[in-house]
Amino acid sequence: MMRSQSRNISICAAFTALGILVSYLESFIVLPVRIPGMRIGLANIITLIALYLMGPLYAAIILVVRVILSALLFGSLTSFVYSFTGASFAYFAMIIIKRFAFSIYSVSVTGAVFHNIGQITAASVLMGSAYVFMYLPVLTLTGVIFGLLTGHLGRMLSDRLKNILHINESEGIQ
Repeated sequence: MMRSQSRNISICAAFTALGILVSYLESFIVLPVRIPGMRIGLANIITLIALYLMGPLYAAIILVVRVILSALLFGSLTSFVYSFTGASFAYFAMIIIKRFAFSIYSVSVTGAVFHNIGQITAASVLMGSAYVFMYLPVLTLTGVIFGLLTGHLGRMLSDRLKNILHINESEGIQ
């Protein structure tokens, strides 16, 4: 039992570190279209993989620790609020969609769209204006596009990690 728990903690730590690294590296990617809040969301691949390989509890732990550490290392209180709100919306939406046995692509797209909804909601509260919701149609479209991309990458990586980490899909992480 202790060996399994130590292994799970080690994998969580590795996924968290990888999520922080990917989030940091993504900050250097300049998209051709300048829309506030629009990012590819590559760090969300880590959450997606953790959700499928480790389950909702470990995915939540990895997500929360990644968001907190990323804000402390590279962000501010405001960036933390945006990230945490978006991540929370995305996480709960992904959990719901996954329970209905939709594909990893559907789960990823749902997470991306709800991440944007969460961030727009946070922006509306922080700015005291509902006008920021005007960005939502564009962010929803980009969420679908980038969600498909991260879903594809998440599927490819999780398939490989199952073999590397010796994970039985029906049982999750051992």
